[in-house]
Amino acid sequence: MNVQKMSVTMSRLLQLSLKTSHNRIVACGLFIGLCYLPFWLQDVIVGSIHGSASLLMVAVIALGLQRLWKNRHQLEQLQVSDEDRFLGHLLIFGGIGLAPFFSSSEWSQRLIWLVILAGIACSSWGAGFFMRYPLPTLLIITGFFPQPTVVGKILWETFTPPEMLERFMAWSGGLGLQAIGQPATFMGTIITITGKSVRVDWGCSGFDMATIMAVASLVLGIFLKQSFPKVITLMVMGVILALIANIPRIMLLAMSEAYWGRSAFDFWHGPWGGQIFSTIMFTIYYYIVMAVVKRRSTQQSV
Repeated sequence: MNVQKMSVTMSRLLQLSLKTSHNRIVACGLFIGLCYLPFWLQDVIVGSIHGSASLLMVAVIALGLQRLWKNRHQLEQLQVSDEDRFLGHLLIFGGIGLAPFFSSSEWSQRLIWLVILAGIACSSWGAGFFMRYPLPTLLIITGFFPQPTVVGKILWETFTPPEMLERFMAWSGGLGLQAIGQPATFMGTIITITGKSVRVDWGCSGFDMATIMAVASLVLGIFLKQSFPKVITLMVMGVILALIANIPRIMLLAMSEAYWGRSAFDFWHGPWGGQIFSTIMFTIYYYIVMAVVKRRSTQQSV
């Protein structure tokens, strides 16, 4: 009986939600998102296993949606002009129209979904929504933004010399190995121990993890309700920690190749080894952040 009542209630809510033309247009846009949902979930699961920022991006989106939910009563009071509603519907129809032709890649899927979401927000709450609620807007765009580490790599390589970070990591790892008594030599991006060499490519430069730590710091700072300067400080701390923590990882990989065989190298270089290092680093970073936040809150109370 309860199931029947629930189904009747859901049916009535669905009928009410499709009562107006605006709601029907929004529902069509949301349907496109549901079509993309299985591919997005697959990307999140596979990316998380391989150590990407996919799961963190889900947390960013959730934080943005939570901010909007807290302001839901204020959103209901916003007035929408005919021009804003027309513009929003135009964006939704544009996204729906592009979906059949530009859905072959992750980039196009997410960009189309962002266009549809922008249209839903504009037609439901007006164009002023983006100025009134910049933080939730930024969080949701960041969360759905495809492959932020790839974009960061393009920008880094545009403004820095070739292999700058890879060479620095090889130099740091080589010095670290020498400091613990290993007969290591290094030249360019290559570290050699007892005749066996490893090359520090872009994937081992620490840049991807530094990008992830920057995003994680942003989420953590907002979640802890820190001021903008403190959030920036946390992001800088996260990036520095990621780059420093990458040095012992490179040292371990070089020693694995030299002494323990290819299987050991593949383990520490693969998803499981990366997750172990990421877990240790995130744990250290969490306690550092909490110590900084508690210290500053204590100073303010005094």
